Amino acid sequence: MVTWIEVFVLAGALFALLASGIPVAFAFGILNVVAAYYIFGSVEALSFLVQAAFSSVSNISLTAVPFFLLMGNIFVHTGLSKVVLDAVEVVLSGVKSSGSYVAVGSGALFGALMGASIASTAVLGSTLIKQMRLHGYSKRLTIGPILGAGTLSNLIPPSVGAVLIGGLGGVPIGDLLIAGMGPAALIIALFCVYIAWQSRQETSKPSPEAGPSLRARGRAIGSLLPLVIPVFAVTGVIYLGIATPTEAAATGSAATLFVALAYRRMSWKILKNILLETISISAMILLIVASSKAYSQLLAITGLSREIAAFMADTVPSTTVAVAVFVGVVLLLGCVMDPASVIFVTIPLFVIIIDQLKVDPIWFGVLFSMAIGIGGITPPFGLNLFVLKGVAPRDVSIRDIYRIAIPYVFMEVLALAVIIFVPAIATFLIR
Repeated sequence: MVTWIEVFVLAGALFALLASGIPVAFAFGILNVVAAYYIFGSVEALSFLVQAAFSSVSNISLTAVPFFLLMGNIFVHTGLSKVVLDAVEVVLSGVKSSGSYVAVGSGALFGALMGASIASTAVLGSTLIKQMRLHGYSKRLTIGPILGAGTLSNLIPPSVGAVLIGGLGGVPIGDLLIAGMGPAALIIALFCVYIAWQSRQETSKPSPEAGPSLRARGRAIGSLLPLVIPVFAVTGVIYLGIATPTEAAATGSAATLFVALAYRRMSWKILKNILLETISISAMILLIVASSKAYSQLLAITGLSREIAAFMADTVPSTTVAVAVFVGVVLLLGCVMDPASVIFVTIPLFVIIIDQLKVDPIWFGVLFSMAIGIGGITPPFGLNLFVLKGVAPRDVSIRDIYRIAIPYVFMEVLALAVIIFVPAIATFLIR
């Protein structure tokens, strides 16, 4: 029987190692070796770690990770992001505060083509902030929509985070990817309502923009149509049951490569850089997966998860409150850690506990993804805040970004609360 002293030692040692700056994979590895030796009492028993590591990376569902990364890297390195931004800007031009809606709309499309929140925020910030400021947009109408739109990548397929949550937690990845679309739509609606209200409050209005002709809008929509192919190749084939998430990841990568070639934005040099970056990031992620899975096995052997589940069952009035507590932990960790690290640190423990508490794993996985996104834009340590500061003009201070992010944090927390009490918004597409 595990004692609470051992609980705090295991948790404290992990966070101490992470705080020291040691890479996540090595932090897990060091702790795994020490804890396994303490539990089993012999060096030979450490072969358990090797078996746990092998079983984790041999999981076929994790094959989707490098393919989704490849898909996002093709999109970024070939400049397809500019195609999206230019087309959405033409379609929405003439609408009051259209630039803010462009940021939200582009963020949704980027989410469907990139699957990475930090990358989406960086692309939106580097391309839109300066342009919108020149057109007279206030900092609030410029920075806020970009910060909010960047978090949509955590929910819209192909979300790499959803694949990792599903792969580590044994949750059906296809259902988890599809379930994020309902909450994403709710968040987009909240953003648009707030932008409309905020634009009415502005004392300095953006310079008026003449609406393009119907033909120009048609051409802009036409330029986006090829991008429907990779979106359907992932989300469509999963929803229709044509392919598994792993197969959909492969078809999505192939479709994105095809679209990049069709736009004549691919070269051998670009392809080489894309492949090298994809291999490097994939190797890093799978190494962390192997070490974190071994950590979760140790938690199960010590009985830590059973102890915490029993404690939660005895002290909280309902499973909804227990889920809210776990989500709160993720929100806090998301402020100081990147999304992948939060997943690797918490999912091995959380999935065992929610299973014992009989919580719907799809619902919890969506809430988890939402909380990660919120943590990324929560002052003072949300990582997306610093990413945006890194690409923003000099007149945008970190204090400006903190102040502007707060309403978007509140809106996403409101959406999170709605999903907690109305789970059907996340699950209706898969039931």
